[in-house]
Amino acid sequence: MNTLLQIDWSNLQTRIGGERLSNLLLCVVIILATLLVKKPLAKLIARFIARITNKFTDQNHGKVFSDMLQKPFEALLQVILFYIAINQLNVLLGSFLLHRIKNKHEELAVRFGDIVDHVFLFLIIVYTTILLSRIVDFVYHVQKQKATDDDNKERMQLLPIVKDVVKVLLWTIGIFWILGSVFHVNIPALITGLGIGGVAIALAAKESVENLFAAFTILTDKPFQVGDSIRLGTLEGKIERIGFRSTRLRTPDGSAFIIPNKKLVYENLENLSNRFSRRVKLVVNIKYGVAHADLQALNKQLRDAMLHTLYVIEPIEILLDGFAENVFQLSVSYYVQEPLPSGAHLNEIKHEVNMNIYKIVSNYTSAAQITTPPPPQLDVNDADDEG
Repeated sequence: MNTLLQIDWSNLQTRIGGERLSNLLLCVVIILATLLVKKPLAKLIARFIARITNKFTDQNHGKVFSDMLQKPFEALLQVILFYIAINQLNVLLGSFLLHRIKNKHEELAVRFGDIVDHVFLFLIIVYTTILLSRIVDFVYHVQKQKATDDDNKERMQLLPIVKDVVKVLLWTIGIFWILGSVFHVNIPALITGLGIGGVAIALAAKESVENLFAAFTILTDKPFQVGDSIRLGTLEGKIERIGFRSTRLRTPDGSAFIIPNKKLVYENLENLSNRFSRRVKLVVNIKYGVAHADLQALNKQLRDAMLHTLYVIEPIEILLDGFAENVFQLSVSYYVQEPLPSGAHLNEIKHEVNMNIYKIVSNYTSAAQITTPPPPQLDVNDADDEG
């Protein structure tokens, strides 16, 4: 016999009486009280735990902790208190029979109260997992701040991966907890079934697994770290974050690129932060008419001007490199120290050098020699070499 909805009226009438009215009132009181006190109570608990955590950290992270955990605490408290309130009506809930399955072996009755229990258990597990996940975020925030203060690049690039792995494990445990406790799934049998279908799952997750192993390769071999500037093909920028699937790169124009980790491992990559200096080359075309003595003086003044330019270092080379139909060519090369301090930019240094060159060359040539066709040109060809 299959019954979708059946009410046990006899039990309902005999059990609901004056003595059960107090339970109904208690349920309403708990729900109303929960709506009133859940926010201040969650805030109080979060602040109390924050004070404890401050004893184990160098800085005051109480506000951050409170902001991160107050909402999950509030939601979890509300679910637990609502469950306590609804349980005051267990007699009423148990009187509603939603489904009955009868066969040769057994009869299974599912009552409304059972469904309520499972729904609240599901919510409690979900919000508990969210709360633990937020705690992981808080620990990550504290450790990241400490690594930043200590300028520990290794820890800075390891922390995001550890955080992601821990959160994945937390949610995996939470999902299995829900399957086992709420839906009564046989977890060992499920794991065995996953083992049978492991080949199909491995094929589907092949790229993710490759990126994960590439992340561990990056962490162990350390071809670059968070904060380093790299060049990958035509793409150049600073490493902002290394995850277990991808790495985020910020280009000089502010664009963010998400690069799969396996691409960073398998392709040729240049770590620009490992350079001690960067070489800059340019060619100055000057029209004929400059005397030999003036050319020697021009050479000396150019060298002195570059030596007095901030962040320009030796060796400096100024060579008479060739002769064209109407001009002769000065080949100029110099080095800029790397890494540059905060606030200094290569383009600004190159601009200052080029302006000094133009000013000095103008002292030894007439305006006509600089501007008449074929016009002198300042050909700048950067060659990034390690010094």
